[in-house]
Amino acid sequence: MARELCSHCGFSTKTCLCDSINIINNRLKIIILRHPSEEKITKNTAHLLNLGLANCQIIAGESEQDFVSLQTLPKSSTAVLYPSHDAWCLDEQSSEVNIFKQTLTHLIVIDGTWKKAFKMRQLTPCLQQFKTVSFKQLPQNQYLIRKAPREDSLSTLEAVAHSLHLIEQLDVTPLYKLLAALVDKQTKHMPEDVRARYL
Repeated sequence: MARELCSHCGFSTKTCLCDSINIINNRLKIIILRHPSEEKITKNTAHLLNLGLANCQIIAGESEQDFVSLQTLPKSSTAVLYPSHDAWCLDEQSSEVNIFKQTLTHLIVIDGTWKKAFKMRQLTPCLQQFKTVSFKQLPQNQYLIRKAPREDSLSTLEAVAHSLHLIEQLDVTPLYKLLAALVDKQTKHMPEDVRARYL
């Protein structure tokens, strides 16, 4: 039997997050490239960003042909959030980085496992036309219910929240509260032995 879904947040009525949504009016347009395999995962956090940000778009796909709309983005004021060797660190205090942050209009984020994100980047050559940005220091990972193979892993929500804090100096507490609400609702419905693996 299909689960009954909330018409607004899209989660099941048992794990509805509507009471925890407080929309942030971000200037920077967040564009999330979501791997199709992430779409049905209830623990996927890109959907939370779409609920909690005024300026956010999700595009599903795996390669260049799925992301043709990226070709129209302004090259000089668009960045890709990805930890490449030549990435500019958003938390670096230099005049060059600060000026760049002020001019940013679009931030592209790849939503998928490390392996899938790497492959999506390789299959989407147009991403190479934009500067890459990342962080020197990562905030504490608060998303405990989805395990990642790397220690420097953040959920998509955490990575975007940290970026918005560094670029726009926004108070991103509402996003972290939304994430905490998801963790709380998801763990409540886990069997005791499964919950113990995460908390």
